Amino acid sequence: MGGRIGLFGGSFNPIHSGHIGVARRAVEELSLDKLLFIPAKVNPFKAHVGNTPGGLSDEMRWELVQRVAELDPKFEAWDVDLRRPNGPSYAIDTVRAAEARFPGAKLFYVIGEDNVGGLPLWKDWDELKVRCTFVPYPRTRESSTEIRRRILSGESIADLVPPCVSALLAPLA
Repeated sequence: MGGRIGLFGGSFNPIHSGHIGVARRAVEELSLDKLLFIPAKVNPFKAHVGNTPGGLSDEMRWELVQRVAELDPKFEAWDVDLRRPNGPSYAIDTVRAAEARFPGAKLFYVIGEDNVGGLPLWKDWDELKVRCTFVPYPRTRESSTEIRRRILSGESIADLVPPCVSALLAPLA
């Protein structure tokens, strides 16, 4: 099958305009055939996320990611990590699943540049760095934490998320 596939994992609690901007940049700069948004079941570095005030359910995060995937024909939502049984969502497991789904593809793992220093702590790092290319991008002004805070206080989130996300989250305010 081959091709150039981007893997963009994260808590996406919720997904926001910053994530979408990074995804669009990655598609263009890396000449990706497809970029997969992959919401984590349990981010090993953010195990507390499910208990975050205003934190969204797996079902809601998945719904939001699916809506965002409709914004660009090269975007796709992939629930591989959400379908895993209990435990953390390790990148190595996601990469192995992507290799099985896209045999022969060149895999690019999109991360925030603040994660670069911690990569050697990732599970099976020596294997992982051979199986895919990590591509760091700067964090944006948008923040999932700020979005959750605004929702809890009844403030607008329209400047931080696309309309397809705002429409689903606004009733939570």
